[in-house]
Amino acid sequence: MPTLLVHGWWNISGAKMSKSLGNVVDPDALIEKYGAEALRYYLMSDIATGYDADFSEPLLVQRYNSELANNVGNLMNRVLTMAERYSKSVLTKSQIRDEATTKLSELAINSSLWLCEAIDQQWQFHSALGFVTNFVRRCNEMIEDRAPWKLAKMADKEKQLKSLLYALTEAVRIIGVFISPVLPRAAHGIFDQLNWKMELSGKEERFRLEDVKWGGLPDGHVVGKPVPLFPRIER
Repeated sequence: MPTLLVHGWWNISGAKMSKSLGNVVDPDALIEKYGAEALRYYLMSDIATGYDADFSEPLLVQRYNSELANNVGNLMNRVLTMAERYSKSVLTKSQIRDEATTKLSELAINSSLWLCEAIDQQWQFHSALGFVTNFVRRCNEMIEDRAPWKLAKMADKEKQLKSLLYALTEAVRIIGVFISPVLPRAAHGIFDQLNWKMELSGKEERFRLEDVKWGGLPDGHVVGKPVPLFPRIER
């Protein structure tokens, strides 16, 4: 007996979509208005596989702005800006695993395990994306906690600063791998700005789960300058 993956009903304000009621959603119109990746992210992150759910255009915009523009996009911009400002965009891969590197690498590994379990065993794509969102949030929290701008003012903290910048940039690369099945265009945007696997730019071979392994960016790697990845949607 074949296995069928079936989603639940998509409702509008608690009512089933119906042509007679005129409450149907035109995906082509939404894509033209918000872009394919914004729509895909909302459908995959907000609607649990196998359960009924309400489709909400305002929630689509809210999720995009809060989780992609403010979360992923902001992290990308902050990390590359700091790399340019404090290390001339050159990464230093330390052989010493300090607290920051250890925390981020462990979180990346755990997130990949949880993500795979959510998809392989339960087909819960929204849960998998939730793990990614949490990983991004923890990276932003670490920036606030470690305050690289303060470390940059202390000569004896240079090694610690460079280790932190490497760990954060490596985390951004792994986040790109995590989001690539749902947001391939955005993932390419992340990798392009990181100058990573440029020979595979625009190709599906660039997205491989085995690349989640920590330490993919080599010592002395030069990253690019930040470019807005998820411009906010203004309604």
